[in-house]
Amino acid sequence: MKKKILFALLLISEILTAQSIDWTMKANPILNPINGVTFRSDGQKIISGTDCHPASIRVFDMNTGSLDWDYSVGSTYMCIMGVTFSSNSNYIAAIEEFGNIFVFDNSGASPVILDTINTGTSYGFATAISPANDKVAVGCSNGKMKIYNIPSGTLSNDISAHASWVTTVAYSPDGNFIITGGSDNKIKIWSAAGTLLHTCISHTEYVSGVKVTPNNQYVISASRDNKIKVWDINTGALVRTIIGHTADVNAIDISPDGSKIVSASSDSTCKIWELNTGTLMSTFGVQDSGEVRAVAWSPNGNKIVTGNILSDVTLWDVSTILGVDNDISSNVELVTIFPNPTANSVYIKLPNNEIPEYTIVFNSDGKAAYSQKSNGTSLPVESFVPGEYFIRVKTNKNNIKSFKFIKQ
Repeated sequence: MKKKILFALLLISEILTAQSIDWTMKANPILNPINGVTFRSDGQKIISGTDCHPASIRVFDMNTGSLDWDYSVGSTYMCIMGVTFSSNSNYIAAIEEFGNIFVFDNSGASPVILDTINTGTSYGFATAISPANDKVAVGCSNGKMKIYNIPSGTLSNDISAHASWVTTVAYSPDGNFIITGGSDNKIKIWSAAGTLLHTCISHTEYVSGVKVTPNNQYVISASRDNKIKVWDINTGALVRTIIGHTADVNAIDISPDGSKIVSASSDSTCKIWELNTGTLMSTFGVQDSGEVRAVAWSPNGNKIVTGNILSDVTLWDVSTILGVDNDISSNVELVTIFPNPTANSVYIKLPNNEIPEYTIVFNSDGKAAYSQKSNGTSLPVESFVPGEYFIRVKTNKNNIKSFKFIKQ
């Protein structure tokens, strides 16, 4: 049954890719690859950072995709490797390839450069602003994680964190932990003061991304070994390994409710996973678009933004990706389901007595509950927990839509 669900979800994702895209914009004037994307804390703006020359930092309006701000990094600097907003939206921080940090004041109508901090290292790879909005942590070469005060730019902590490059860094939402990942294949969990608490060993390649769940309980990591891993933040123990990508996993993020993971890969796809089980919920992306290097989930949970090697910043609609869409379109308006509400079975009636090629049932959280492929027009629901569900119907004419029903 699980294999059927996953297969059907993949089919749906392939059909819906075009419908899932709200807009796509370019992050760089000469189409240099994207290394970082994220949302502002209110979800209304998206920022991207790219390779050079020139390297660009751009801000887009989330609703329209319009370019709101365009900052070209000078020729004395290299690629922007990571970029982020502070949680209060007052600051933007970006790390440049040669280890320079750009800090922008974002409290006005447009961002204004506030400081350029030279870390004194050969390379810079990642940046994160503390939840208190007073510090910026960066991952550098020579195994260094450095933490600077905002807005003074003074060094707060200089930590020898990994054997080589510190490739990714993240704060826990409560500010009590800092997580680092390195080219030594390790994840390390630190106190906010910089004390090493746990070293997590299981990845077999470069760690490309780390995030902490909203409840501050788990660390999620991505790696060039094509895997995603979930760790207990308090013990450092490996909770589960998630496998499904066929190339490097370059970036990850977590849904605001903490129930799902989104991953971006060099296999040209992104995937959404159920965090508690590691179950694949959906695969989406643009075929043959190359590496997807960056991904972020919107604060309200409704959108996902990706950045790829072709310089495409793309905004995706989560409800469409997951197949949870109760808006009935005209081309399938003759599809009916009955009875509704129901306790035992749902019946599907299609135009001209067509038989559904497959149907998927989701609960209101977007989790797959049942799958049936080319096997009649009724779905037994006796075993379903009472609540709201969505039936995803694909007809012989390739019309596809979802319909809500209530299980009594």
